[in-house]
Amino acid sequence: MIVLGLHGGVTIGQHEPGAALAVNGKIVAACEEERYLRIKQARGMLPHYSINACLREANVAWEDIDLIVTPGSTYNDFEPRVRAYLTHLYGSCPRIERMHHQLAHLSAAYYGSGFDRSLVLSLDATGDGACGMLAKATRDGGIEILETIPTDRSLGYFYTLMTYFLGFEDGDEYKVMGLAPYGQPDIDLSSVLKVANGDFDFDWSLIRSEPKLMSPFEPTYTDRLRSLVGRAPRRPGAPVEQFHKDLARSTQAAFEEAFLCVVQRLKAMAPDFDNLCYAGGVALNCSANRTLAYSGEIENFYVSPASSDRGLAIGCAYYGAVQCGDNAWPLATPYLGSSYSNDVIRAELDGNGVPYTEVDDPARTGAELIADGKILGWFQGRSEIGARALGHRSILARCDAAEMRDKVNARIKYREEFRPFAPSAVQEDADRYFVTGDAPYPYMCVTVDAREEHAEDMAAIVHVDGTARLQTVRSSDDQLYYELIRHTGVQTGTPVVLNTSFNLKGQPIVETPRDALMTFFGCGLDNLILGNFVVGKST
Repeated sequence: MIVLGLHGGVTIGQHEPGAALAVNGKIVAACEEERYLRIKQARGMLPHYSINACLREANVAWEDIDLIVTPGSTYNDFEPRVRAYLTHLYGSCPRIERMHHQLAHLSAAYYGSGFDRSLVLSLDATGDGACGMLAKATRDGGIEILETIPTDRSLGYFYTLMTYFLGFEDGDEYKVMGLAPYGQPDIDLSSVLKVANGDFDFDWSLIRSEPKLMSPFEPTYTDRLRSLVGRAPRRPGAPVEQFHKDLARSTQAAFEEAFLCVVQRLKAMAPDFDNLCYAGGVALNCSANRTLAYSGEIENFYVSPASSDRGLAIGCAYYGAVQCGDNAWPLATPYLGSSYSNDVIRAELDGNGVPYTEVDDPARTGAELIADGKILGWFQGRSEIGARALGHRSILARCDAAEMRDKVNARIKYREEFRPFAPSAVQEDADRYFVTGDAPYPYMCVTVDAREEHAEDMAAIVHVDGTARLQTVRSSDDQLYYELIRHTGVQTGTPVVLNTSFNLKGQPIVETPRDALMTFFGCGLDNLILGNFVVGKST
């Protein structure tokens, strides 16, 4: 069966739209609308370009689709709206089924993991009237929902509440996470989020109700939060003081305590299950994921590479395939977006009059440039799913000097100085440099501790608390990127590179060769390698 999973559109609150295609239970394509529209999060948009890209990559015709599945089970008018839209675009529309937003997250996590038996958890701000689901799953029995958490107990909303209070904007929760290690957890937030007796309680009355929230861009907090915290909220753009660092750390600490409480409660519901699959926007909190990974609570821990709403289409496609009787294949790779051949890249370069050099071994050339201290744009193969660049649409640099971190920030990313960059390391060497226990961490979903004896060798990617958001790379995952890291290690002595997403602040990750060229010439990158072509800048 051919199942198309869709997410997006209808309301401005729906963000990160995309499409995913399952053929006989295997996800063969997954694309995100923001990459094609060039609008971050693409709020309210239906995934027209993503659908076309999935069909193109899978060589599937629209008429071959057997079923479309979307989230939105609580939106009664969702199906006719989507049907009208698709019929307008394609002249016809297959059967459409709706499923619960949180169940779509569960499906993306469980079916993507490859585990036979697992606990499954979804946590986000809200979706279809809930902020999370606790479940267990087996290959024979499917996903059994054990508990649904209503929106007024949302850990996602708690973190967003504090994000706005700290003067950041919609979608900036990762900034709070990056700021937290600079502070102390000495601000009492128990009146906001309290953990007791194996459960947590979030004071929903702190979420603004008058005037009612109608847009994700509105600040969420009430004036009463000011009195509980003891300070006025930070204005966006105002200096970050030690109090704000302490509040960020206290927010992270309170969140982690509540998160572990949820995991422990889920374990108590199904004590004979040792694995955990996890998705939802809250799963992007890689510091909390570190706490769980190191806690010993879970034997095997899988976080979906597209754990936020970017992964809903994947969950819908998986769920629809299973409902149609297909066996779900594990998500073997995150590289499920569009690809661009060397012929297409050459035509783009020639069409724009861009000088280039063609090389036989882009991995070795890239490693030589990185070892020489160059900041490199790296564009290869199919684009990766999710919020993290995983070596196909990446900016790469040496990791052995703090000055490189500052240089990438000042010349390219234009980010707050407290936000860390991430490393990529070859799998077989990762435990020499990071505390991994030889476990794979392929998706940058978990921070790990850097080995103290090697921290100075990786000064550009080790955060102030001694952690790093690691991506481990196996040759079977991505041979070309693996070889680049390995060659870099031969030349620098450290088989680790700084890897950050190939985009400028406020923009989506680049999708096409043209996007890559525009970004390259619009910032301080030294070189760009697209496929087998190397581009530099004249001096």
